[in-house]
Amino acid sequence: MSAVVETRPQEKAQGAWYNSAACVGGLLALFAIFFVPHIEPALLRAEHWAADWRTAWLSERLPTSHPKVAIVKITEESVAGFPYFLPVNRGYFADIIDAVDKAGARAIGLDFYFTRGTEKQPDDKLRETLRRLKHKVVIGAVEKLKPQQLEYQSEYIGDTPAGFINLKREADHVVRYRDYPWSGGRFQESFSTLLARAGGWTDTEPPDRIGWLLPPKDGADTFLTIDAHELVKATPDENAASLKDRIVLIGADLYRLDYHWTPLSIRSRAQTVGVEVHAQMAAELIDGDRSYNDLEPPIRTAFLLVLAALGIVLGLRFQERRFDFLDWRVVSFGVIAVDLMSFKFFYLVLPFTHAAITWGAAVTTGSHLPRAVAWIRGRRKPA
Repeated sequence: MSAVVETRPQEKAQGAWYNSAACVGGLLALFAIFFVPHIEPALLRAEHWAADWRTAWLSERLPTSHPKVAIVKITEESVAGFPYFLPVNRGYFADIIDAVDKAGARAIGLDFYFTRGTEKQPDDKLRETLRRLKHKVVIGAVEKLKPQQLEYQSEYIGDTPAGFINLKREADHVVRYRDYPWSGGRFQESFSTLLARAGGWTDTEPPDRIGWLLPPKDGADTFLTIDAHELVKATPDENAASLKDRIVLIGADLYRLDYHWTPLSIRSRAQTVGVEVHAQMAAELIDGDRSYNDLEPPIRTAFLLVLAALGIVLGLRFQERRFDFLDWRVVSFGVIAVDLMSFKFFYLVLPFTHAAITWGAAVTTGSHLPRAVAWIRGRRKPA
């Protein structure tokens, strides 16, 4: 019995140290969240991971393929009869554009850029096609080129509408956001926004975050997709049955040369060809009601401060009332539910990782604060 009595002061001291350490750790975590910018890159990586999971599972899913956007892919089979596959033979490219035009497409987007000449006859044929259909064609363009390449691109495009290719890859090589134009550059509007305008989009600025569509409920492709060689050999009437009044993007799907990781890859484990990413961006703007937005910095900080205050209060409440239907574990599920509902129904991306760390640190601080304060006061009393 005496041994048990002798160990109690030691156990009490250990418990006091534990409560004090937990309280201090929670406070330090809260301080770091709000005042230490150097931890932001690490938190941002975790934030991207959490957002990618929400995107891959909770994004919108149409009943079938998108009704206003289609894709024509130039594949290995499409260029099998040519002695080279890149750049795509421009005479053949002109034939593909003509076939899409005769099918009654509303607009034609070329996910290609032209920085050097190839063969004179095919080059001239495509140039003539671009001039003839400039009211309907939108060309992809780039600014980060050598001066002679920029000069050639400008001359070859002429007055055909062109937008900069705005796929923005993050540090982990995933495309989540749209890129911005170069200040003072020739192309101040992107390839996808110019195409979206043809589909009725009228806003001045697209959202930063891309709103993705999941594969349709009926198992079809997200966007009606036709191989270029099948398109060219079909009659205009056959093509019109599927392409009439659609915005049609033409792009290459050759030997996985233009493939990108996207938030959807975390679920599918597959990359997406560039022309499909542009189709996703254009379709989001055309649909007009499913663009996802992040909290602006001041609102984001206020949200985290409110969450921290609530966590501390509930931590204190749980410490004082051991059995409580509104304890921190119940509310934790509520915080997760709010995050998921905000994404699914309000198209709002909350800072989940920051919120989770803030919530955990705040609850820990609140739960251990009374005992830590009592221990400190006890040590300050004179012997």
